[in-house]
Amino acid sequence: MKLTGALFSKTAENLKKVGLRRLGAVTCFVTLVFVAGYSLGDKDPPPPSFHDMIVNHADDLSSLVTPDDGRVKALARELKTPRNAYLYLRDSVAFDPSLSVLPAGEIAAQKRASCLGKAVLLSSLYLAMGKSSNEVRIVTGEVEAGDGILDHAWVELEHEGRCLQQDSTDLLGRFSFDQFQGMAYTNAFIRRESYAFNDKGFAVISRLNMMKGSGHPVITKGSP
Repeated sequence: MKLTGALFSKTAENLKKVGLRRLGAVTCFVTLVFVAGYSLGDKDPPPPSFHDMIVNHADDLSSLVTPDDGRVKALARELKTPRNAYLYLRDSVAFDPSLSVLPAGEIAAQKRASCLGKAVLLSSLYLAMGKSSNEVRIVTGEVEAGDGILDHAWVELEHEGRCLQQDSTDLLGRFSFDQFQGMAYTNAFIRRESYAFNDKGFAVISRLNMMKGSGHPVITKGSP
């Protein structure tokens, strides 16, 4: 009986030692994980690689401008003039910056669009009304709005001998059809311009491009 008790006591003591060693190992592991996680979490995440970035391809952007869509043509016949088209976009198509951009016909049906969506529909309407691709382009860039810098899009229209810069959203204000002529809108609001496109092509906006003329490059079929 005494031998059994001694063995039991010895076994309990050994189990206790093993348990303490395991507890110590587990504690050490948890501590290492916590410290490593804290250290990693305390650092800024690495910037995305080029292949992780969202890329808008030139052909994808140009394909959004669809003056031959039946819905766009019908709306163009109803509105009749470029001025009416602009006022329709400004007053009757809701501005919703959370929406993804869609082809012009879809936007005409939904009557809701982001700034780029509004620009896509407006330029499509101008083209459906008979304007040439040399006279209509969508321009993108950065504006300072609220507490930050936002991507934005607007339309440039060559009309009756004037270049009109048109923003049919209410992001920066409620503007009239011919309120901004030449580069007046860009000079007033735009921090940096990015690119321009229409149904025929795409062009990066650079100082060199703008030196070729009085404003943004004319986009024709085959523009890079």
